[in-house]
Amino acid sequence: MSYTILEFKTLDSTNTFLKTYQEALNHLTFVRTRHQTQGRGQFDRTWVSNPNENILCSVLLKDIHVQKVNAYKAWIEQGLMQFLTERGLKVVFKAPNDLYVGERKICGILTETQSETNQLTYVVIGFGLNVNQTQFEGLNATSMAIEANQTWDVDALFEALIHHLLSTYGDI
Repeated sequence: MSYTILEFKTLDSTNTFLKTYQEALNHLTFVRTRHQTQGRGQFDRTWVSNPNENILCSVLLKDIHVQKVNAYKAWIEQGLMQFLTERGLKVVFKAPNDLYVGERKICGILTETQSETNQLTYVVIGFGLNVNQTQFEGLNATSMAIEANQTWDVDALFEALIHHLLSTYGDI
């Protein structure tokens, strides 16, 4: 299976990057940044993340039939949940697009689309996974570091996560 990973030190938003350049990019292009200056969540909420402490990533899917969009969203959601469960975390999905450990948010997912009739020109699914961040000013949030009481290698974790997602991509 063919895929691309693009990595940046800083972007305004991984979703915005993919939407801006989607015509020039291939299906299954993952974009990762170490810091987002204008990270976004559902309903135009701001996604705040300390530089180099978390996984900030989006994936571009192209020419998707409208009826398949929920399957792709579930692929990311379930893939993240399985990945975190395998690392000892008890994660639950909270509608519309969040993953929680207990009563605290550990991951947000944002899906954006552009359509033409029954075909989606593109689907961009972004996620912010709190890995090593331990301070969340005024937010009901947690991280893998807090929950597992350890510091993680963010780069190795990202590689393992992408490998995990790609290993289940064929199930869609």
